[in-house]
Formats: sequence, structure tokens, C-alpha cells
Amino acid sequence: MDKWQISSVDLEHNHKLVSPKKVQFFQRSLNIDPMTRSLIELFNESGIETNKVMKFLSETKGGVENLGFSNQDVRNVIRDIRHRVFDSGDAECGLLLLRELQENSFGNFFYRVDVDNENRVRGLVWVDPRSMNTYKNFGDVVTFDSTYRTNRYFMPFILITGVNHHYQNILFGFALVRDETEASSKWVLRTWLEAVDNKPPRTIITDQDIALGNAIAEVMPMPQTKHTYCTWHISSKFLEKLSYLYTNYPEFKTEFNACVYKSLTPTEFEGRWEQLVEKYDLEDHAWLNDMYAIRTQWIGAYTKQQFSAGMTTTSRSESTNSFFDEYVQSSTGLKEFIEKSQKALETQYLKEVKTDYDSEQSERRLVLHSSLEMHASEIYTKEMFKHFQKELMKSTCYIVNSVKNNGTYMSKLYLVEKATLPENCRRKYRVTVFMYEKIECSCKKFEHSGMICKHIIRYLDKKTKNQDTGKSHHG
Repeated sequence: MDKWQISSVDLEHNHKLVSPKKVQFFQRSLNIDPMTRSLIELFNESGIETNKVMKFLSETKGGVENLGFSNQDVRNVIRDIRHRVFDSGDAECGLLLLRELQENSFGNFFYRVDVDNENRVRGLVWVDPRSMNTYKNFGDVVTFDSTYRTNRYFMPFILITGVNHHYQNILFGFALVRDETEASSKWVLRTWLEAVDNKPPRTIITDQDIALGNAIAEVMPMPQTKHTYCTWHISSKFLEKLSYLYTNYPEFKTEFNACVYKSLTPTEFEGRWEQLVEKYDLEDHAWLNDMYAIRTQWIGAYTKQQFSAGMTTTSRSESTNSFFDEYVQSSTGLKEFIEKSQKALETQYLKEVKTDYDSEQSERRLVLHSSLEMHASEIYTKEMFKHFQKELMKSTCYIVNSVKNNGTYMSKLYLVEKATLPENCRRKYRVTVFMYEKIECSCKKFEHSGMICKHIIRYLDKKTKNQDTGKSHHG
């Protein structure tokens, strides 16, 4: 047996020394001792975020520089947990449950499994037949959200959500994936489309997830599907990104909000934006330049041209996340997770059926008793009729004036303005009436939400009254 003998030791370092504060950035996840690793796994099962885990561990060691590992090392431990999950008996039971659900539905229940090179499951998509049918009726607009992680493995749970004719949240499918890469997003999108007969939505709303955005651009390209960003996620950053401007120029906030929220057309938005950039010297403002580059995906002047059931945020998905909290906990395993998801879907479905019944049986309370309101009460659901009535009541403050010689033989133009405001503060909305009674308004509310706007209501109300007066006169 060969032996080695140490003849000399050189204690001088042959590399640049790293300060104690920077030692944490060494990639030394293997140095995470078994006890700390078990603690990380326990925190993960409890749904505690990585940053909070690091904070707790650093406090026990007297500072993050004493840990010997970084945030990424903790994430790697969690990644290893996710890799192991689908090798477990829990995963096997979950897949058996999906197979059973498919058999009990005579093959109508849809599910697909994605596996890696080692034949380990890395993604699941499942869609109930009720969700497929609901999508056929209300699948114009879909919101995607992958922030929900209340499960034993802290894995992204993707909720595919929409809205029905009662303005209730509805579920179009579920996905559970190991990671949030572009490849995973593409697989989820393609698989889900297969479940809904490859009929993409007209509009899809997400947060600014780059991987998901790239996947949507490839799987659901324009003009077939319009991809818009959640306006809330963007506007929530205004205070942070524009704090200097808000503090030093009090009028900036009002002017900026008017540009973003009150511009009716792309041309109007572009003009206001150009004025802001010039007035406040914003040519080199990196964040604003980034937001301008994606303006067609979040600025109302562009997005309201496309139907989205009035939605501009992913709040439908996020409120569904809260709804799921009643059914699942951080300790919920895969099989139980699927079971609870089906129970949540059943609860949602029964709520819609009950609301259908209540809407059919209940009387509508009229406020103006106009022929227009009476007709709306007959065709709208109870909830939709409430939305109509709000527009109807607002319309009473507006006046309609026809514009002579400002149309074509195919159309007539009317200007609608709010009579309760001083004349110099009134905004004039253009209502165009085409042949065969097609009507458009410059506010684009109908195109965006499917609900007729107060400006068109005012025009129709005036037209109806004129017709009634004419009939009475001729009578």
C-alpha cells in the first residue's frame, strides 16, 4: 500500500483572500450540515419563505457571514426536495387519483404528466369536464397566476381563472410544476390548450413574469391572443420608482395619472407622455422607459380596444388563491391537494348553479322605469343588471348633441358631455352611430367590458324619447 509523507507546509495563501462578510457567497451548499438541512426542510413544509429562513438561521449563528451558505444554497435544498417529491408514494397516490377521476368521467376528465430524463414527474396539468364546459362559454379572458405555493413541497400551483356572467370567479384548470422556467410555462400552456380543444383565449392577463411572457408569445401569439400585464402590479411600483418626482414636483402625480389612466386613444397618450418626458427631463429614466416599451400591454388607451370582461389585473386569480386557503394547508400532500382542488371546484360550480337559479327567480328593481331599463332587466343576469343600472344612473348627468357635417352617409356623429361640470372642464365623448344601428363610443367601455357605457345609454335614451314623442304627436 502506497504511503504519503508530508515534508513541508507553506502557510502563505496563493489566492486573493475573501473577507468574512463575503464568505457567504461561496457555493458551499454541501457544507449545510444535516441538522440545518432538516430545519430548512421543516420551514419549507410550513410555507416559510427563503428570505425568512435565512434571517432566522443567520440570527442563530450571530450573523449571515457566519452561515457559510447563501440564499441560493437554501433554494437548492428546496429544489432537491421538489426533485424527490415525485419519487415518493404520495406522488404515486396522486397520479392514481387522477387516473381514477378520468375513469369515473368516462375519459372526459383531462390530465397530463410531464417527466424528465430520469422518468421523474416535473409537471401536472388537470382539467375537470365542468371547467372545459365553462371555458366554452366564458373562455374569452383568462388570468394566469403561479404565485400560490401552499403545499407540502412549496411548488408553484398555477390557477387558470376567468369570470362568468355573474361576475364570479371560475376555474378553467390547474397545473403543478417543479419550477417556473420558460420550458415549464410552454408545456403548461400547450397542455392546457389541448384540454380546451386548442381554442386560445382572446385575452390573457399575467404579472410581468418574463418566462411566462415568452411562453405566451410562442404558444398564444398575437393577434390570436392579446397578452396584457396586471396594471396593479405595475402601478404599485409608482411610489417607489417615482418618489423623487412625487416629492419635488407635486403636480407630476396628477399629470402622470391623467396620462396613464385618462388618455382615451393611443394618440392622446403619446402626446401626454411626450410632454411629461420633456417637462420633467425623463429621457434617461430607466424604469419609465421600460414601462413605455411595454405600453401596449398595460396602458388603457391600448388595452381597452380588446375585450377582457373589464379586467385589468390578476386579482381574480389572487382572490381564488385566498379561496383555496380554506381547503389546503402547507402540509397538504399531492393526493390530498388534488382532492381539495376538486372540492373547491365543486363548491364554485354549485355557487354558480345557485346564482343562476336566484337570478332567474328574482324580480329586478327598476329605478327609472324607462323602456331601456325594462329591456335590460329582461336580458341581463341580476348582477349584470346592477352594473347596467349604475351606468344608467350616471347617464342622467350627460347631454347629447349631434354634430352636423362631421360624418359620412354611412354614419352620424354625436358628442356626449357631462352637464354638471363647468364647460371648460367637460370631456366630449364621441358616439358614432353607423348604419344598421351599430354604435361605438370613444370610451371603449363596451369593447373592453361587454357592458354598454353611460354615453351610449344617454344617446339611446334620448333617441327612444324622441321616437315616443313622435308617435304621440302623430297619434
